[in-house]
Amino acid sequence: MNLTAESPETDFLRHYVENAPHLMWFLGAGTSRTAGLPTATDIIWDLKQKYYCLYENQDLQSHDINNSAIKKKIQAYMDSQGFPALLSQEEYSFYFDLTFGKDNKAQQQYIHEALANEKVSLNIGHRVLAALMEMGQARIVFTTNFDEVIETAFAEVAGKNLSTFHLEGSYAALDALNAERFPLYAKVHGDFRYQNIKNLTEDLRNNDSEIHKCFLAASIRYGLVVSGYSGRDGNVMSMFRNALDQNNAFPHGLFWTVPRISGAEENVRKLIAYAKEKGVRAHLVETGTFDEMLSKIWRQVEGKPQTLDGKVRTAHVVSVSIPLPVPGKQFPILRTNALPILTLPVRCGMVDLDGTITFGDFKEKIIEKSPNAVLTYTDKILFWGDRDEVVKLFPADEIKSVVPLDFEDGAQSALASTFMKSFFEEALATALCHGKPLFRRRKHRTYHTVVQHHAANNPLFFGLRNVLNYNGKPGYITGNVPGLKDVTWAESVSIRLEERDGRLWVMLRPDIWITPLAKRQEARAFLRKRRLYRYNPKSYHLLDAWIEILLGEVGSGSAIKVSCFPDAEYSANFEVGTRTAYSRGGGYGR
Repeated sequence: MNLTAESPETDFLRHYVENAPHLMWFLGAGTSRTAGLPTATDIIWDLKQKYYCLYENQDLQSHDINNSAIKKKIQAYMDSQGFPALLSQEEYSFYFDLTFGKDNKAQQQYIHEALANEKVSLNIGHRVLAALMEMGQARIVFTTNFDEVIETAFAEVAGKNLSTFHLEGSYAALDALNAERFPLYAKVHGDFRYQNIKNLTEDLRNNDSEIHKCFLAASIRYGLVVSGYSGRDGNVMSMFRNALDQNNAFPHGLFWTVPRISGAEENVRKLIAYAKEKGVRAHLVETGTFDEMLSKIWRQVEGKPQTLDGKVRTAHVVSVSIPLPVPGKQFPILRTNALPILTLPVRCGMVDLDGTITFGDFKEKIIEKSPNAVLTYTDKILFWGDRDEVVKLFPADEIKSVVPLDFEDGAQSALASTFMKSFFEEALATALCHGKPLFRRRKHRTYHTVVQHHAANNPLFFGLRNVLNYNGKPGYITGNVPGLKDVTWAESVSIRLEERDGRLWVMLRPDIWITPLAKRQEARAFLRKRRLYRYNPKSYHLLDAWIEILLGEVGSGSAIKVSCFPDAEYSANFEVGTRTAYSRGGGYGR
């Protein structure tokens, strides 16, 4: 696996599928929020709202905390009282103490009502995780959550009760781990059924060490996937650091998944950096929501029992025939950023090895040798380019054969899995960059073509510079980011393949590339200013300029052939139309 702090989602998905029995999970409140239950932050705001309305004699119902103005007013009041700062770690325990004092029964009742089972609405992520637990593909799950979402999902999908280990049963958890009685589901903070609410800071300082011992013991045998957890709890983050301080910590990797990389907390980034210093394969992975991530994992799992698959996929996809409306004839015309893919590659190379190779080892070989080829790894190694570039990755005695692989249907092959889609997208991006002063880059799951700095004045980019003109003069398309040392920017366009109505399209989205990519967050103010006036007219011409750069012309509707490694034994040839898809109004029923 590519040893960078931020790892592509496809690398993570492949690693998980290959190593699922050796990876445990750690779930935070974000995984339960999709089931309709509140997170710790939601509970804090609810307590703030109740306190404010009580002591300021305000109508509770008229103070909707989903309204940002109401939130600001309530927080300003809390600040005026000298209460803990917004998002501080003391907020949770402070507002519980403020509201309930020593009334443990009232605390229990409040939490019980907030997290009541009848409020649970299971989503696909919970059902997939339950199915993976039943299949032995998610043997160990730790959580900070009070609720019974996972227990409910397991009962629905597997038809069994899931034994849950909590603070009063912490020794049993360690025994279960040592005896390999799986699945093992343990709640780090205890459970609201017990008299003391264990999720309060005062209690957390004295949290039962045995449940931590179970986690620490597991962390030298298994890797870890973290999902839905912000990392704001100092007690849990300390537990993670203690795990990392052991020998052979997380031998199958540490993967902290987030909906968006930009939303990752600073202490999470520091933990990932600390893990890497310890020699752990640690990554921050942008996966979308918990439901999106688990549904993607489920699609890649082989040998799914039909009974479990039926419980997971409660809504089945069936073929339907819904007639499309006839083409409209009215204005305005809606232009899209989609160009038709008219033909796709029909063949690639395939390497059959004597033995197996892990995806992590495969990626490391690519990093080490830097072959001039486009490669992917399914059950075999597939590639476009010269065979000599690919065979240099492996000892000669490990290569059984290098043969062509023909695609019966290029579109179906490209959409067969996320790995194959990425394979075709990389080839298309490479083909569009071929022979042009453009870099091919990748950000998370998406390929970009980026203007090379030394070629900013190349005639190829005159159209782009004219669109971005300033005071009637051609605009800049590369440069340095003000205020950031050794950080540069360049105009770029993202490239994605999408299927619509049985056809493949390439989606082009003009963007701005920041180098190094890790500094993109720090360049947000610059990016916002740079994009400020890119309204419809400018965006329209910006798309035109990029189509002309990539294909040589725009709007004629002609088919332009682009090739990835055109002179190689296994080249990838595409034909792309130059006219973007569009829609006219008034088509329905006419």
